[in-house]
Formats: sequence, structure tokens, C-alpha cells
Amino acid sequence: MSVDNLEPKITKQEERLRQLKEQKKAAIAREKKKVSDQQRKDDTRRKILLGAWALNKLKNDESFKQKLADFEQFLNTEDKTEENRQKDKDLFNGIIWDKT
Repeated sequence: MSVDNLEPKITKQEERLRQLKEQKKAAIAREKKKVSDQQRKDDTRRKILLGAWALNKLKNDESFKQKLADFEQFLNTEDKTEENRQKDKDLFNGIIWDKT
């Protein structure tokens, strides 16, 4: 086999190797996205369940409402605009606070 015959084969194999590396990279990216998506879904589910529990406690436990001063401070955090702070508080009017 001559060197001239090997060049096209080498080029073809190099191209195939490049394609396989790209496929591997894409597969890794898909898997990372899957894991990230699942973590985000799990985090959202935790928040929903915790929120459902807290709302249930608010309906059934008057002493629980009195313990929510920290939550009100959280809603007033500095990193929110005044409009967003008010929107967040309005979500809980009638549930935590007797404001309507």
C-alpha cells in the first residue's frame, strides 16, 4: 500500500474521529441538561410542597401566623424593587395578614 493511498483513508478517519468527538460532546451536554432540568423540577416541587404545608398551617394554626415576622422581613429585602415587594406582599393578603 502506498502513502498516496493512505492519505485519503487517514483524512476520512480523522473526519470520523471529529464527528464522534462532537457526538460525545453533544451527548454529555444533553445528559447535563437532563440532570439540571431534574434538579430544577425537584427544587420547584419542594417549594410547592413546602408552600402547601405553610398555607395549611396558616389556615389551621393561629400561633403559626404570629411566627411569621421573619417572613415579612424576607418580603421586604433590599434586592427587590418597591413594586415587587408590594406584589409579593399582596400575594399573601388575607392569608397571612388581614389586609385586603
